[in-house]
Amino acid sequence: MVPSPRFEEKPAIKPHGGVTLLELAVVMAIIAILSAGLLAGFAQINRRTLNNASLQLQADLRYAQRRAIIEGRQFGIVFEPPNNRYRIVSSRPERTVRTVQLANGVTITDVSAQRVMFHPHGTPTAGFRVILRQGTDTQRITVTVSGGRIHVFDINLHEYE
Repeated sequence: MVPSPRFEEKPAIKPHGGVTLLELAVVMAIIAILSAGLLAGFAQINRRTLNNASLQLQADLRYAQRRAIIEGRQFGIVFEPPNNRYRIVSSRPERTVRTVQLANGVTITDVSAQRVMFHPHGTPTAGFRVILRQGTDTQRITVTVSGGRIHVFDINLHEYE
């Protein structure tokens, strides 16, 4: 009978053990690239949340302005900065049409007046400014008396309507 050959098992780990400096550098570079992309994604999410809150407020101001024109009575918005919300209200008698709570992290940092009301012909009772902030990003919404134009200014970038 012929004896069977013996197979030797090789150790799974190299005799010197550990990893090379090149392998370690490659892993660290991959981690750095992935974390940079993740942080950039979070910044975009925050900016999008602030933009959405500003556009929602702009749309609600236009809604109040149009309701005032259509119904022939004053409509407007009452701000509650400590609660980070605002109410769309009608006059005669004053009642709340809808309450809007701002998204998490978005705050009302400055309001030129507690309320802005629109006359039945669409102009506001006075000029108005409100500033929304999330982190380092800030946006300003203004309402002008002449014509009742509503503007959103991204203080960090540019103006858009």
